Amino acid sequence: MLDIALRDILREDLGQTYTVSVALSQALPQRGGGHIEVRFGAAPENVAAMTDRVLQEVKRLQQDGPTADLTNRAKESARRNYETALQQNAYWLGRLQSVHTFARDPKEIVTRPARIDSVTPKSVQDAFVKYFPAERYTVVTLLPAAATAAAANRP
Repeated sequence: MLDIALRDILREDLGQTYTVSVALSQALPQRGGGHIEVRFGAAPENVAAMTDRVLQEVKRLQQDGPTADLTNRAKESARRNYETALQQNAYWLGRLQSVHTFARDPKEIVTRPARIDSVTPKSVQDAFVKYFPAERYTVVTLLPAAATAAAANRP
């Protein structure tokens, strides 16, 4: 959901990037040790404002939750991705490995559509409150060598 919202804001509304991605990185089998990454490319002079806008959107989703339209768009995207994944051997191998690792029932793999349908703006808002604590984030910015040199020469 955050991926879609940020694409709308950073790309479509502000026109400051072509791509933005949001991903969960979590080392299996240990749960709870992961992190969520937001990545985008931009001109060096736009990075700070765009980073602020990302944090502002996370805060908005915590306070107000997503709109019904954003929720429905995210659910539709998840359905399409799932339908595509079902055709890929790598998806099945990964999911079967996960259910085995966590001693889960392999039948749960095919329950994803019901889990997608159960997502509501309120459940998303609750997840943002739980998994995006305001005091726990890190911003990392990679700048091209020319921009780094120019920044070092500023008074």
